[in-house]
Amino acid sequence: MAALPLALLDALSGSALIVMPTEAASRSLRRTFDASQRELGLQAWEPARVLSWGQWMDSLWSELIVSGEDTRLLLNEAQEHDLWREVVTGTREGDEATLGSSDSLADMARQAWNLAHAYNATERLRAFATTHDARTFAGWAETFGRGCEQRGYLSRAALETALRQHIEAGTLTAPAHVMLAGFGDWVPAQTELLDAMRSNASLFVQHSLDVPPQPGAQRTIVQADNEQDELPALARWIRNFVEQRKGARVSVLLPDMEKDRAELETLFREILAPELQQIGVDLSSTPYEFSSGKPLSSLPMIAAMLDLARWTQGPLELGKVSALLLSPYLGVLGGQNQSAQFDAYDLRQAKLLRPEIDLPSLLYLAQQSSRGIAPLAWLQPLNAFFKRNENRGTPRGFADWAEFLRGLAKAANWPGERPLTGDEFQATIAWDHLLDQMATLDFRGRRVSFSTTLRTLERQANATLFAPPSNDAPVQVMTPANALGMTFDAVLFARATDANWPPVERSNPLLGWGLQASLGMPGTSQPRATERAQHALDRLLSSSSDVLFTYARENADGEQRLSPAISELGWEQLAARNLNPASPAALQVTEEIVEDITSLPPLPSSQVRGGARVLQLQAACGFRAFAEIRLGATELEASDAGFDARENGSLLHGAMSRFWEEVQSQSTLQAMSRDARAQLLGRCIDQALDKDLNIQGRWDEAYVALQKERLQRVLLQWLDKEMERGPFKVQYIEHDELIGIGPLDLKLRIDRLDIVEGGVFLVDYKTSYSSDPKNWLGERPDEPQLPLYALLPGEGELKGLAFAKVRPGRDMKWLGYQDAEGLIPGTPARTVLDMQGQVEEWRTTLTTLAESFAGGDATVHPKDYPMTCIHCAQRLLCRLDPTSLLTGNEDSEEASEDRIDG
Repeated sequence: MAALPLALLDALSGSALIVMPTEAASRSLRRTFDASQRELGLQAWEPARVLSWGQWMDSLWSELIVSGEDTRLLLNEAQEHDLWREVVTGTREGDEATLGSSDSLADMARQAWNLAHAYNATERLRAFATTHDARTFAGWAETFGRGCEQRGYLSRAALETALRQHIEAGTLTAPAHVMLAGFGDWVPAQTELLDAMRSNASLFVQHSLDVPPQPGAQRTIVQADNEQDELPALARWIRNFVEQRKGARVSVLLPDMEKDRAELETLFREILAPELQQIGVDLSSTPYEFSSGKPLSSLPMIAAMLDLARWTQGPLELGKVSALLLSPYLGVLGGQNQSAQFDAYDLRQAKLLRPEIDLPSLLYLAQQSSRGIAPLAWLQPLNAFFKRNENRGTPRGFADWAEFLRGLAKAANWPGERPLTGDEFQATIAWDHLLDQMATLDFRGRRVSFSTTLRTLERQANATLFAPPSNDAPVQVMTPANALGMTFDAVLFARATDANWPPVERSNPLLGWGLQASLGMPGTSQPRATERAQHALDRLLSSSSDVLFTYARENADGEQRLSPAISELGWEQLAARNLNPASPAALQVTEEIVEDITSLPPLPSSQVRGGARVLQLQAACGFRAFAEIRLGATELEASDAGFDARENGSLLHGAMSRFWEEVQSQSTLQAMSRDARAQLLGRCIDQALDKDLNIQGRWDEAYVALQKERLQRVLLQWLDKEMERGPFKVQYIEHDELIGIGPLDLKLRIDRLDIVEGGVFLVDYKTSYSSDPKNWLGERPDEPQLPLYALLPGEGELKGLAFAKVRPGRDMKWLGYQDAEGLIPGTPARTVLDMQGQVEEWRTTLTTLAESFAGGDATVHPKDYPMTCIHCAQRLLCRLDPTSLLTGNEDSEEASEDRIDG
């Protein structure tokens, strides 16, 4: 651990007040002081008086409040945003319609106001307002300042100025002695406050935190070939460093924390703490910490509460309802398994799946389920809470709504019954603090609707960064700006390219350019920006004895260059591959190959569930058929809002079945007028609709009416295709058959069998894009369903078989094979086959597949890798080695390309 300078240690021991630029720096100094006291063998000592600049300002203001010298309300961030939003929307039309943009403009205005106060420029905004934006902001600032003065509010940006005025007036006593440590550049509001204190006999000592050079310290520039090699090399160096120097503190500086955080965290778990890679492990205490937090709203337990609050307003998006059902932070301990079953097998399989659902509808669905209400019993108290608070439309104060949200959390048993991790416990504290902060918006005495409260809560949750209290981890990850005032045993500056350092300074768009330039604000002068960047680099170099800058020669966008400011240091440059000592050779394990000669047990019965799909899977891959049919290892089916593909197909089949039961033949169809066909189709569609759809509300009614209209229009067009065929009569529809194929007995359902001249014709309705008769052929047919049907008619009876592709537009057509032209209209001559010969060929192929399945052939051998495996759910079980298949495929592709080129 970096030693404290003697002057600073003496000041701490003498109970002097030390002020640091940031809370992180003050916390780090207090911990370093505590460690030094323990090293001296002390068991108790006076705590160090170390405050951040912000904490010091707050303490001085508290003195004024307690003494009664000032009674103004010091605004917090939420209150100030609320006032700025009022100012912004007061000058624009359509408050509610522009809510999102008003919030963003309020944030921009507050940032400009803070900058203007820091440079004591608020009185000159109008004079330098030469653009429309600057004039608009000048008007906002005048309104905001006038409102604060009239109401007795004080903006936090004006705190230094207010304290200076009290010191000059003698109503605030300046501290006698203060040590300022680790500060960088000062702004005018700070320097004028310090000057006023000096004029009142205050003594200030500024102290730079410089770490003296250590023997053997490493100061190196590390070059990686690409960004994928840079961070792993950095992580391995850190591990070696902390292993060799016990108690060392290392800082990793990332210019773009948001971009690199996820990758670096993964690498640290792998390299610094492999024990943390286990799923579900508690990450509350790790050997690394990130100084910047995540938005509070991104935490799963906070997102669950926000979704619960949204649910009180009405139906919630189905995906979010599922997330609530599966959340470990709601309901009773151990209830997630039952809720997951309900979600997968009841909610997701419900007919007429809605894109959103309210709580009463969800409970009604549970009551209709065979599982009963038990899986969702924990929602009953929540529903009762909703009913007790049906007056949610009545405006209330923010504090009242905060208590309502606490009651909502209690009704849902948030945050759950299982023990919380350290981070989760801190998140509950952050949520409570968020509600308290929202309650402070009652400072103006407004009463608001819950929808307004919810929007305010969501904005604050998005703006609040959650970072658990520091556990003083040995590795601290932060941005270069966050490192101000801190010292370490080693500093590693990653991504040190010219695009990342020096940092780009930008002027403020709401302040006049002339004003910013005259006061030397950031973004107005390149020489000043270069000077500030050099000072920051000097402070960084003095904060540690070991300093490494790392960069990659190229990234996905092209070549990169080292920052010129870092290159000018003239340090030794080292390739990333040579940064760390070679790792010891991995332990070699002798491979043992055991031949699996154990045969599968015979099938318990010749009747196998799955019908034609058994043979389809066996043709695709023996292992997939074994896993899905014999092991039952199937994935959960995805469900879509409204009618999914299966429900649409069932509706079509049901409607056509009822239609042909009444019409019976092509001649009857031809005798009907188009209106008569439309009316009959309408009745058939109504009859085919499931009566258990539980249609509720206008959305359901409109959606079902639209689907009926769409299906009627498509089927009317399809009936025109039916009349293009030769004469036929329908023999049976949706007919169940049990067929013996080799050692298997498979249950089939034939969509339709027509009697045509000289025999029969098989029809199978299809609504998918991929229907193609070519998939019926070969030794491993992709779609063996119709070939299997073809084995049912007697010898010589089958005259043709076809897919009835019922899709709108050009995709609507007949696809199949026939033994003479004319049976399938609009098909080429190549569809004419020796039907009896083809049937025998299919019989041989399908019998072989049936015997293969029954014989236990579970070989991992996909028919067409990788296409066969794209939608296969068995990849975790089959352990397919792609390299055993790619060579042949690549050779065939190259040969194909050669033929094309030739």
